[in-house]
Amino acid sequence: MEPSLELLITLLLTLTIVIVIAWAIAHGIKKAANKYPSAAPEQSTVSGVGGWLLLLILGLMFLGPLMGAGRIDSDFMSAENQYQNLKTLAEWGTYKSATWWTFLFVCCLSFYAGLGLVKGRNMLVVKRAKIILWVIGPLANLMQGVFLPVLTFGKSESDPQFVGGMIGSIIVAAIWTAYLSKSKRVRATYGNNTPSTSQGIIIGDRPRFFPHFPKINRGNRGLSPITPHDGQSSSAKI
Repeated sequence: MEPSLELLITLLLTLTIVIVIAWAIAHGIKKAANKYPSAAPEQSTVSGVGGWLLLLILGLMFLGPLMGAGRIDSDFMSAENQYQNLKTLAEWGTYKSATWWTFLFVCCLSFYAGLGLVKGRNMLVVKRAKIILWVIGPLANLMQGVFLPVLTFGKSESDPQFVGGMIGSIIVAAIWTAYLSKSKRVRATYGNNTPSTSQGIIIGDRPRFFPHFPKINRGNRGLSPITPHDGQSSSAKI
């Protein structure tokens, strides 16, 4: 068998295995996520974790960290093969360690964002995911491509690969941020309000979160949500 054909078969087998594993993980995520009911299913004909939302969660929790680890390891190996004396430099070892520790922190943030989208059913987890997308994307690239080299070697040289990666990370973060902001599935799954503003809890005579709300009729004591009942308005009798 020719080496090129053998390499092609190996790549196809590897790709097939990766796709099967990714499908199994995505199926498990969807099954676990949809145990939690959507916050506002009436807002759209599609709700719950699926479609592009499922792809985002899969990327945050598994695909992104795996691909990032592979890219970093490949970059280090390529640099060491090109410059043999790098392995003997103490600064190089420090830079590699700092890069991997930074990447581990980024992976934890990414997994946290994905897990929030799986289990949460409010806009707080969506807003958190938007912020983390920019942290693990452009900010992480800036940290690894500029700040760490400056702190370790005292300078950072211009690298076209870094510029391209930075632009790519900004585009990806912007696309997913727009999706989380505009998607009907996202609105139906997570609702429109954060937990602190979507509902108040009445304790005693006044509801928490709304200190200037009129006192509640003492005939209805105890804990109850602030929502209209039986055609009455949400303003209670004084």
